[in-house]
Amino acid sequence: MSLSPDELAERYDDPFRKSDRIEVSDERFDRGIERGDDGAWGVGALVIEGGQALFVREGDMWLLPGGRLEPDESPAAGAKRELREETGIRISIQGLGAIAEQTFTRAGTDESYEFYFATFLGSPRDPDHPSEVHPADSAIDEVAWRRRVPTNTFDRDLVTRLVETHI
Repeated sequence: MSLSPDELAERYDDPFRKSDRIEVSDERFDRGIERGDDGAWGVGALVIEGGQALFVREGDMWLLPGGRLEPDESPAAGAKRELREETGIRISIQGLGAIAEQTFTRAGTDESYEFYFATFLGSPRDPDHPSEVHPADSAIDEVAWRRRVPTNTFDRDLVTRLVETHI
């Protein structure tokens, strides 16, 4: 997607914006460059139902469901696809909650690359979706509806802000 964070934000009503500069190891930096992360987008969604938010767990880290945007895919379509792939739940998009702009730098150098992540707001399309959900993707260890943001959640401050604003 060639859309800039500013262009995506203009399409939605006042999403929260956040920028971070993160120093990473040579190995992680090289892995990001090899994957083509410079200027790439990730997408996901905060899905809320009955006062609970949907989370996925990979190893010991909880996350909002999401992943990398595919070429020629709109950000909202990518978020819906990622939710379905990871949790089996189909969602409707209600808006854009946040855009995170991350600049990754190689430790001890001026080398850097940008990665963007759009977190959409969604709700299950099927009113009879199961309250007990199971991973639909082998990379996911657990899927759960949670009333509170787990302590070991990736980017917990941002997720907490979104959950508290939208529950």
